[in-house]
Amino acid sequence: MPELHIITGSNGAGKSSVGPDYIPLHIRQQGPIFDGDKLFTEKINEYWRSGIKSPKECKKLAWTFVEETFDAKVEMALATNTDFAYEGHFTNEATWDIPRKFRAAGYSIHLTFLGLRDTKLSEIRVVDRTQEGGHYVDPITVADNFYGNLEKLNQHYGMFHLVQIIDTSETEHRVLTVLNEGELILFVSYAELPEWFIANLPVIAHKIELLDADISS
Repeated sequence: MPELHIITGSNGAGKSSVGPDYIPLHIRQQGPIFDGDKLFTEKINEYWRSGIKSPKECKKLAWTFVEETFDAKVEMALATNTDFAYEGHFTNEATWDIPRKFRAAGYSIHLTFLGLRDTKLSEIRVVDRTQEGGHYVDPITVADNFYGNLEKLNQHYGMFHLVQIIDTSETEHRVLTVLNEGELILFVSYAELPEWFIANLPVIAHKIELLDADISS
């Protein structure tokens, strides 16, 4: 069965830097994980160097290129029944059409979610990344992605064959839970869950709370 692997989460949580570490080796060996943000930044710089000196126009052209490239890669993977991996944000219903499409095509679909304790840390990580040459994300978008990704994950986690949720707030990352077809197969106790998880993933947190109670009784 071919596999789809998706990396998502807060800005600055490490989707590009550490996210691939949580993807199976055989997927990583097949080629780079599609990173739309990175490609977007590269194309803006390329268009600017080519003589297009309007930032707005550079961004428009770059975004069109990213969308067309991504769509072509998705269609190629589906047409050839081959594995595919990408990272991105899933803050609206339309973004969930891609995993649905792969699942309908018979793929095993997997989601890796990297979370941070709050939007402030997310903003700090983005600033640090920008100073090192990475792409900038404004605070409003950071907040939209932080809460939007969590809201949609809380709604749609059950559509995946496997979901792993990891806290990357500290240097030592913590795998908080792993779900298979919506059912918990690995989890920390409810008392150990960070506040961002309990507040923004209430459905999954409640499942952990109930299992904790069963184990204790």
